Amino acid sequence: MNQPYNVVSVIKIILKWKWLIIGATILSVAVAAIVSVFFMDEYFKSRAIINPINQGMTDRSALFSEKGESQVEYYGTKNDVNRILEIANSSSITDFLINYYHLADHYKLNSSSKYWRTKVKKRFLKNYSVIKTEHEAVEISIMDTDPQLASDMVNMVVEKIDEKNKEPVIRNKQRIVARFQEDVKAKKVELDTLTAAMNIIGKAYNIQVKSDEKGNESVIGPTAEGVELYKVAQQRQHSVLEEYNKLSVLKDQFEISAKENVPSVNIIEQAWPAEKREKPERSLICVTTGLITFFLSIIAALLIEQVKLIRLELKNDAQ
Repeated sequence: MNQPYNVVSVIKIILKWKWLIIGATILSVAVAAIVSVFFMDEYFKSRAIINPINQGMTDRSALFSEKGESQVEYYGTKNDVNRILEIANSSSITDFLINYYHLADHYKLNSSSKYWRTKVKKRFLKNYSVIKTEHEAVEISIMDTDPQLASDMVNMVVEKIDEKNKEPVIRNKQRIVARFQEDVKAKKVELDTLTAAMNIIGKAYNIQVKSDEKGNESVIGPTAEGVELYKVAQQRQHSVLEEYNKLSVLKDQFEISAKENVPSVNIIEQAWPAEKREKPERSLICVTTGLITFFLSIIAALLIEQVKLIRLELKNDAQ
């Protein structure tokens, strides 16, 4: 029976096959180098890092606080970070990029073939990454064979994230503004109606309104009935005017709060075209291929020697 290998026997076999092992290793490294240089596309990575901004900073209560007691944090919370991650990974963002930059043509995929959209998206997602950093920021990165395209897409993602992130907040504020506009309009109609009624009562009852040195008004008329009617209308007008002024101020404040030009994300690092490729790492490929070939060659040599021993034993047994 053949004996199991020991260290000495393994070393003897390696020395016996050393030139073939070395030759196979060198050949594999050469082939790996040629393939990585001439047949593997170079990919360039661009990235951007952003922080969410607390959208409560643009609320009407924060913008027009008279007391100034409430302090609003500039940056958002973990929930805001998680929301940005969800938006960045959503189909609305990825599908927009695929369509906007015509990635099917860029990847040289036939758009008339079956499941071409799935293939394009799968290839894009392979090179698209959105992660949360250890400092609660969001890092967005894209790898592509075109470094300019990679940076353009990353910056577009940041732009679309900002747009999608603040869209529901702005929409709700605009609804509030629209409601205040209706209330102000209705209150203005009521105010005009009361003013017209006061003019009618004043003419009908020959009412006169005089002010003293302190600004106090007094209503004078020939009949007590006319004076009382005018005072009731005047009191109601003052009340409606006060409500109208308050609503107008609130409407103006909410209109300012609902402006769309306020960003919801802070760009810590903007994406730029990479000068150095991200992959393939040719040196790593060559070293890895060489090591794998080296060990496989040793295993192959050991197996060949083992087969020879088995055949020799079988031959001896047959004799």
